[in-house]
Amino acid sequence: MHATHRNVLLAALVVVASVAATGLVAGQSSSGTVVGRPDIDVYTSTTEVEPGTRTDLDLVLSNDGRLDRGGPSQYEDRVTTARGTSIEIEDGKTPFEINTGRVAVGDVPRGTTTADSISITVPESVDPGRYRIPVTVSYAYTVSVEYSSVGSPEYNDLTRETTQYVTLRVRDQAQFEVVDTETSAQIGDRGTLSVELRNDGTRAARDASVVLTSSTDELTFGSGSASSTGYVGTWNPGVNETVDYTVSFADDAALRNYSLTATVEYEDTDGIARTSNPLAVGLRPDREQSFAVRDADANLRVGEEGTFAGTVVNRGPDTARQPVVVFESSNPNIDVETTEYALDTLAPDETGEFDFDVSISDGASASTQQFNVSVRYRNQRGDLRRSDALERRVTIEPQRDRFRVEAVNRTVVAGGTTTLDVRVTNQGDEPLRDIEAKAFVQSPLASDDDEGIVSSLDPGESATITIGLSTSGAALEKQYPVSLDFQYELPDGDTEVSQTYRVPITVERQQSGGLPFLPITVGALAVVGLGLLVRYRRGDADGSD
Repeated sequence: MHATHRNVLLAALVVVASVAATGLVAGQSSSGTVVGRPDIDVYTSTTEVEPGTRTDLDLVLSNDGRLDRGGPSQYEDRVTTARGTSIEIEDGKTPFEINTGRVAVGDVPRGTTTADSISITVPESVDPGRYRIPVTVSYAYTVSVEYSSVGSPEYNDLTRETTQYVTLRVRDQAQFEVVDTETSAQIGDRGTLSVELRNDGTRAARDASVVLTSSTDELTFGSGSASSTGYVGTWNPGVNETVDYTVSFADDAALRNYSLTATVEYEDTDGIARTSNPLAVGLRPDREQSFAVRDADANLRVGEEGTFAGTVVNRGPDTARQPVVVFESSNPNIDVETTEYALDTLAPDETGEFDFDVSISDGASASTQQFNVSVRYRNQRGDLRRSDALERRVTIEPQRDRFRVEAVNRTVVAGGTTTLDVRVTNQGDEPLRDIEAKAFVQSPLASDDDEGIVSSLDPGESATITIGLSTSGAALEKQYPVSLDFQYELPDGDTEVSQTYRVPITVERQQSGGLPFLPITVGALAVVGLGLLVRYRRGDADGSD
């Protein structure tokens, strides 16, 4: 054979052998089985919880997927991945309350996967210590994959449910609860709020303070702040502590239950600053202190003194100490001798009587007036308080004459002299003393004896005062006025001057034929005799005092 042909044949054999060898290798790697499974552990970053709290339990799934027989990477991932994974903590298998149901996680490949948090509540009654929490993990996985170069791979799928455990420690610490509350505060006033709390925990709280907070402006602390802090200090387990606060209720606050929030700020035994969970503090104020006026009576008349009297009732709920009834009036025609009337201490439902002396000026008008009184008192804390105005309607009677004045003899002869007898009657309700009368006349009348005095007049009593009168001969026949006023003393010692009273006097002309000697002589002697009577003029009476 030609050498060239031998070389060509040799090359062809090499190529065929190479192709055959390549086909054999390819045939060996185009089929097989991949075997493995997921291997999941559950961990939590939440290690400590506190009694009486609600906590989110953060869980992490770690998959160390085990590969028993390898193969193509996509099949290795298939057999080591947990698919459709979910986790659940069953309520009743722990001392905690589980607030979240089953949680879907999805696919969990090799590595770590974070799950959504599970909410749990740690009851206050849980004892400190470590607790194992069972976490049920459910998922599907492929245990093996059979593959070849011809056709689709075959998957051998299974499901699995496994229980993993995480450990939680309930911290050994101070824990607090509200035992009781008591308040003396009233609507529209301030008082003391006492809050009693107990350390129900297992550790002491050091440097403890109780912070009380109000969420409404109807209830404030001290000078009007929304919160107040009371210091306790070291607070051992099982010990009750009472903290007092000064609270105030607004005037328009509703009579209802109010809620405050208390928190305890303290240092634990490791010196770490901590704050307790918020604690609800409930309280209900007493109703507003109130008073009433009953049996009110007024004896008032224009131009006279009178009284305004009544009874104050303490309607409670507390005792009014050092109570004083305060009279108020903005009417300038009403004058009160003293605007305050002190009473004895009034317990709830007790009464006290008041009596004010009231003067109504001549410028007042007869009408119905509104009198206001209030009660100033001290509460149980000794704070000075004043009630709302207690309104009463009173009637002021029209002005009346203090005296009734009547002329007994009303006739005088022109050019002659006579005496005028005036009957004076006390029309008031009070006895009067030292009643001094003063007469005022104008021409053609004249008087050299124009004053008189009566020592006393009881109500309704009358007395006669005699005044000397003379007339000019030119006087006309008609009526002329004689004016009189009176100065007198009241029972309280005050001296007053009455209004001016007028009585008419008739002047008659002398009849013709002249005057007979005897009547004229007798009349003259009578006038002289009247001049000798004891009469007290105002100036003389004052001098005699």
